[in-house]
Order: sequence, then structure tokens, then C-alpha cells
Amino acid sequence: MKPFTILLLLLALAFSKGQAQQRVVITPAYPQRGETVTVTYDPSAPGAGIPAAANAVTMVFSYSNFYNQPWRMNMHREGDKWKASFVLADYTVYATFYLESGEAIDQPAKDQHYEIPVYTNKIPVKDASLYKAYSLSAQMGKSPLLADKQAALYKKELARYPDNYEAKLRLLTYEINKAGTVKEKEKLRGAAHQVIADRFNSAPTNSGNMNKVTMGYLIIGENTRLDSIRRVVMERYPHSELGRDLLTGVRAKGKDTADQIVFFEKELLDETPANSGSFTEMHDILFQYYAAKKDSAKALYHARFLTTGKENPYQAPTWQSIAQTLLDNSLSLDSARGYAQRALDSVRTYPVGVIRFFPETGYIYPYADDSTRNAVYNKASRHLSSILGLIAMKQSQLMAADKHMAQAVDAYADKETLDNAAQYYQATNNTAKLTALQTFRKKLLEDKVRKQRINKPAPPLTSFVDMKGTPVTAASLKGKIVVIDFWATWCIPCMQEMPYLQRLYDQYKQHPDVVFMIINSGAKNTLADAQGWSGHKKYTFPVYYNTDPAIGDKFRFNIIPASYLIDKAGNIQFVNIGFEGPEVEEKLKQQLELLLKD
Repeated sequence: MKPFTILLLLLALAFSKGQAQQRVVITPAYPQRGETVTVTYDPSAPGAGIPAAANAVTMVFSYSNFYNQPWRMNMHREGDKWKASFVLADYTVYATFYLESGEAIDQPAKDQHYEIPVYTNKIPVKDASLYKAYSLSAQMGKSPLLADKQAALYKKELARYPDNYEAKLRLLTYEINKAGTVKEKEKLRGAAHQVIADRFNSAPTNSGNMNKVTMGYLIIGENTRLDSIRRVVMERYPHSELGRDLLTGVRAKGKDTADQIVFFEKELLDETPANSGSFTEMHDILFQYYAAKKDSAKALYHARFLTTGKENPYQAPTWQSIAQTLLDNSLSLDSARGYAQRALDSVRTYPVGVIRFFPETGYIYPYADDSTRNAVYNKASRHLSSILGLIAMKQSQLMAADKHMAQAVDAYADKETLDNAAQYYQATNNTAKLTALQTFRKKLLEDKVRKQRINKPAPPLTSFVDMKGTPVTAASLKGKIVVIDFWATWCIPCMQEMPYLQRLYDQYKQHPDVVFMIINSGAKNTLADAQGWSGHKKYTFPVYYNTDPAIGDKFRFNIIPASYLIDKAGNIQFVNIGFEGPEVEEKLKQQLELLLKD
């Protein structure tokens, strides 16, 4: 055999061996919309981050527009490999993922995740490189190389699709930030303005196009232009659907209610079956107005226009909202019952998860497993039963009201539903039921709290200083249960949460094993801001300031307020993100009590 032939065979064998040892194989190699994609993972391959003996492997999508797929997809074992398969919807473009098994992670490199680009005839579809650029922030974090790598991908996108509006603006924004002189920056900004102007002029009255235009101004950092471009549409095209929508929004913010009503009633004279969609908000405003005025005829007239026969995932919730408004105003209770019953009969159409809408695709429904769907439907049906119960009570139909409330109060009931039940039992002086309800609510919260418990090592608490600038020492926290709450002076939900934190602090401030740390962590705040906070005059809990700009990444939060309960061993046991209303006090108390019992 000739040496050249032998070399080719060796190369082919090496290539075959390399392929066989790949940890992750995605088939087909160039997946297209409508095709089934299969991801195969081999934990025995060199460099695998997950042990071969793992009991479970999960695909975790770090970036994805595969909206009809779960963000965490369980793989199934086939022999010594793990597999997951799914169909690409007709709007899919790009996704990245890594693999997880317990604390073990598998990804191609430190700052890189596996990827699934979508193709047409082996060419990436439009936006694939743009979305890949977006995905880099999840992979690279705050790397100084991030912007340059993203810019390279914007250029690649434009090489394939020169008309990609978003990629043009992203690249121009990058170049503006890199420009060395004011003159150069102004020239590039002018080019960006022209790109946006061309987009606007291509379809000035199209709502989808307007979304692209406003997004363009956000991309280049000119948020103040959003109102001006909307004003242009209102002034130039006041009778277009978009112009009317924008004008309605502006008028609704006015303080002269009488003037609003006259204006909306006059505008409705131009309504036709063809343009009725642009009048829905006006009908809603007028419905609320006339319901408050106890004018049942006019209120019910406008309510008729709030839902249509077209596909709309929000139709049943709209019926519920109409019923609630009529109930709140003790108006047309028969009609209120009818709307609530229609919603209850259609409860399995209630939206589950985030439903997206794009003019080119219509509604895009997210993935939701059967358990999640049933939980949403059950929660909605309980709430509607409680509404029907209150309606029946106002109509003096107490047997029917009792029946509805009995159906409403169970483990699926949300806070509003239980509040409705409490209102009913208070109004009917049923103290036994009210006491039982309070006990039931407490048990529900206890069960919820127990399910939320985790056990992960907390990041070092070394970046916190008190209001004198003195650093917090590890010794001062050793053997303590630490209640941490991250907040900022400009965060309105944080301010709403403060009274409940104070009440909780008052109950435990003398406990030797509990430490409270209410930490100012706002990116726009300084130690001086924290020191000058007006809340020092109202609250007595200890306030600290965070000096580490990466604290959100370390604790894994990007929304405040965010609270964490850390046990005596230094492990995070409970995480609470966002303000949950008055329930937060009892919830934090139960979390704390569980840790104190350990």
C-alpha cells in the first residue's frame, strides 16, 4: 500500500475515533425548522464533566428562542449514553446549553456552551449570528472580550443578511463606543439615526414595525426619543390603528376624566368591524368608568367589545376581569355571574407561562408540562369559584355561596382566593369557618416554605460594611443564622417591603443566634447614599452597604429585593426574590423558625 494511501487511512481512522469520543453529538448536523433534533451525551468520552455513574443528566438552556421547549430538559439513558430529542418550531433560530447532573457541569470550555444553530440548506437562518452574539453574555459574563466577540458576530450576520436591522444598530453602537473622537461618534450616531428612520418610514403605522423602531432607540441608548417618535405617529396618522392606540394611551393618563369620556365617545363613532381592534382600550376605559358610575347599561355595552371571536389566550381572563369589576361595583350581578361562569367553563384556555406575540408568527405558546398546566387551571378555577361565591352572597343566595366557597378553598387556592373566602366568612359571621381558614392558610404557607428549602454554600460575606464603613468580619457571623436582604434606595418594591422586615426584626432582635443584614446593593448607590437614606429615621434594623459590584452574580439574583437565609454552617437554605406583599413577613418568619429548630 502506498504511503499516501496509508496516511489517508490513518487520518480517517483518527477522525472517526475523534468523532466517537465527542462528548456531545447533535443530529442532524444542520438542523432545520420542523426537523427533530437529537442531542447525545457520552459521559465516558475524554474530558466529560459528568461521571458515567450519574443517575440523571439535564440539558440547561442558557440562551434560547426555542420557546416551546423547557429551559431545563431531562435527558434519558440509552445504554451508556444520554439522549434528548425535540422538534424545532417554525420560528426557531438559535440556542445554547450546558449539561448538569447535581453539582457536576459539562460545557465545551470555561466561557463556552454547546450550541444549536438552525439552518436552511446548511446556511444559518436570519438572526442566528445575532442571537449567538446575545448568548455570549450568559457564557462569558463580564469578560472584557465580550463586546469585541459580539461585534464580530454582528459583522458575520450582516455578511449573510445585509438588511438585518438589529445587527446594523448593534454594530453601530459598538463602533460609537469605540470611536476616539466626538466627530467620529456623531458621524456613527447619524448613521444609526438613518437606519432607524428608514425602518420607521417603511411602515410608519404598523405596530410591529413601531416596536422595532423603539427598540432601535433603546439599542443606541436614546430612550428619550421614544415619546417623540410616538408623537409623530399620533400627529401624522391619528386615524390609523397605531395612531389611535397611542392617542388612547396618552388621553387615558389625563386628569380630566370628563374630557376623556367625551373624547372616547366621539372617537367610537368611527369604529367599524374592520378597525375595531384599535378601539378595545377605549371600550375598556369606558367600561370601567360606567361601572364605577353604576350605569349598568353603558358598562355592559362596552364590556361586549373587550373580547372577540379571534384566537386570544387572554379571553377567559378578560371575562374574569369583567366579572370582578361588576362584583366590586355591585352592578349587574346576573351578568357578573354569567361572565365568571364563562371564564370557569373555559378555564383550560387560561394562559400558562409567558406568551409571546410577533406579527410574523402570531401567538407563541411556551412549554409547560401537564403538572404546571393543571396547577394554573386549578388555581384559576378556585379563584373563579370564590368570585361566584361572593356574587351569590350579594344576591342573598347563601346556599350557592357556601358551595362555591367550599370548592374554592383547597391547596390550589392563591392568596386572592383565600382573601375572598375570608371576606365571605367575615360578612356571614361564620367564625368557625374563618378560624379554620386561618389555620389552613398557615399550613399552606408552611408546606410551601418546606418545599422551597435548598442547601447551597453561601458566597463569602466579606464585601459588606456597616454605616461607618467598617467591614463585617467572618467571626461576627460564625455560628449565626443570617437573614440578608438586598435592596436599593431607588427600588420602590424594596421600600414597600421594609415595614415587614422591621416587624420581623422586632421579633428576633434579641435572639442570640440570629443576625439581620439589610444590605444596600444598588448599582447606582454609594455608601453616602446608604448613610443618608431617610429610612434610618423610621427603621431600627441594622443597615449595611455592599462594596462588591459582582454580588448579584455570586448570590445569583438580578432582581431586588432579594432575601437569603443562611444557616449556622454557612449554607443558603432559603431564597426569596422580589416583593411578595404582606405575606413576606410570615413567610420569612416560618423560614427562620425552621432553621432555629435544626
